Amino acid sequence: MQKVLPRAGPADHEAGDPIRRRLTAFVELSPSDTRELEALTANSRRFPAQTPLLHQSDVPESAILVLDGFACRYKYLTNGRRQITAYLLPGDIFEPELDFRLPLDCALGTLTACRLTLVPRQDYEDLLRRRPRIALALQMARLTEAATLREWITNLGSRSGPERLAHFLCEVLFRLRTTGLASENQFSFPITQADLADTLGMSCVHVNRVLQKLRRDGLIELSGRKLTILKPDGLKTLAEYDASYLKVEATPLRPGSSARPAA
Repeated sequence: MQKVLPRAGPADHEAGDPIRRRLTAFVELSPSDTRELEALTANSRRFPAQTPLLHQSDVPESAILVLDGFACRYKYLTNGRRQITAYLLPGDIFEPELDFRLPLDCALGTLTACRLTLVPRQDYEDLLRRRPRIALALQMARLTEAATLREWITNLGSRSGPERLAHFLCEVLFRLRTTGLASENQFSFPITQADLADTLGMSCVHVNRVLQKLRRDGLIELSGRKLTILKPDGLKTLAEYDASYLKVEATPLRPGSSARPAA
């Protein structure tokens, strides 16, 4: 792992909020659950942009909680080309395989400067045993991650360039709004065109052309690192976007019941 920046200071006192918002989108957490999450995220650290966190074939020994910034899963081909296979946004959690110590089939790294909390495997397993509501919320999160991967496969295989980008932007907006990090139609978008190319399976030249088309059509505005969706319905129509794959509702736990992490 590359050099870690200093620990987050007092200004980051709300660092755990995206995690809480993310999990409460699935399950109502108790006050003690919330306090547990706050304690868990208290020792966050800053990592620079484009920092490798885990390499393919590494055996992860910690869960990684994303509190700020954009991280991703990715794979490199032998010719040096990279395919990004998932984004980890604020509120997302990378989990090690809990039942086995298996080597990763992908790599993990930051796209932008990030604030992360690394939770050792044993502590993370203990949290899931002691906090059934948090464990259940994480099960729901895993379901949406699997559904998101299927959407990305469909996006890459069956949609045109403008449709791919439109779908991706609709998804990012929805996910950031869930954690309170986007307004109705605007959010911070510090992603480079090279990263977009690796995400959407295009060249940088193609990405630039697609961005220009969406701008000309009056669908988006990109100013600095702020992206505004000017015509939300138009962008959704272009992408055939249906956010239902990101909405999973959990049945409330009965008193005394527990939730075991999915294998």
